[in-house]
Amino acid sequence: MPFSIGPISVARVAVLAPMAGITDHNFRFLCREQRCGMVYTELVNADCLLRGLQRSFRLVETQPGERPVGVQLYGWDPQPLAEAAAWVEEHIDCDLIDLNMGCPVPKVVSRGAGAALMRDPQRVERLVRAVVDAVELPVTAKTRSGWTENEINAVDVALAVEAGGGQCIAVHGRTRAQRHEGPVNWPLLAEIKRAVDIPVIGNGGILEASHAITMREQSGVDAVMVGRGAIGNPWIFKQIDDAWHGREVQLPTVKERLDMLERHLRAAVHTSIAWSRRARDRETALGRAVSGLRGHLLGYVRGAPEEVAFRHQLNSLHHPQTALDAARAAFHLPPASPKEPWPTAQEQAA
Repeated sequence: MPFSIGPISVARVAVLAPMAGITDHNFRFLCREQRCGMVYTELVNADCLLRGLQRSFRLVETQPGERPVGVQLYGWDPQPLAEAAAWVEEHIDCDLIDLNMGCPVPKVVSRGAGAALMRDPQRVERLVRAVVDAVELPVTAKTRSGWTENEINAVDVALAVEAGGGQCIAVHGRTRAQRHEGPVNWPLLAEIKRAVDIPVIGNGGILEASHAITMREQSGVDAVMVGRGAIGNPWIFKQIDDAWHGREVQLPTVKERLDMLERHLRAAVHTSIAWSRRARDRETALGRAVSGLRGHLLGYVRGAPEEVAFRHQLNSLHHPQTALDAARAAFHLPPASPKEPWPTAQEQAA
């Protein structure tokens, strides 16, 4: 069931959550192939983007095949946040600006950003208004249920986002204190949906298709946002779409999982090489591609007979073919010849 964020039409009910170290453009593209309705970049520090740090540019890189895509920014000061949003609008092909107001990580909240913003709804409204005034793209926000169980103020924050001109809000139904554990507050999502006129996206605890359907039925949210349930499992979006339309939900075969893992690894290697500017970086590009996908690697072999053994050797995997062979072994399969050669150090330098 499609919904709209300003002029953007989102054709599917499930979207991919922005996740640091996870949702780069390679993974976003794989998710869009599997009927994901919309994707977001990893969260990006607005100040770092304005300072021109290379890693920040890499985080906001997008590709045509993944749209609609939102760029997620974080910060606590309205002016640099607005300036960063304006820079993104001018230089990056994207469809909306999303403001992070839910990140629970200490180094983010200690600066007054992320989930810490929820403790000051007036500042939330000012931040959203500053960005809305700086860009023509739709502006959205991602929040949580509150700071702690004693500070549940997601409705007030949602109203502040709407008052500031935000055109959609995604809410993780857990507090900052809960982080990613414990029950998701579905009744609160329903309360937020009743309180605002902008679309509400529900997030938290969606690890399989049935969770998404139940959340939407019990809360009335316009869409669901999948985070950790998609790591190494881009098929979850197709499964949610099938379940929502009453079709049979099918799990990927072992072959499909291993084929997708290889595709993901090859895309990561290509990106790692493309962003390597120094010879030393190019020589270690394959290893960095593997280390950057460790979370996904675990997801691709989840439930395999030798999953525990694979987990134990994960940090010793430094070449994509070694990682593929280890994943095959987790399913009791022998090593296989690569479909095509992996780049050598000399080829990377060229």
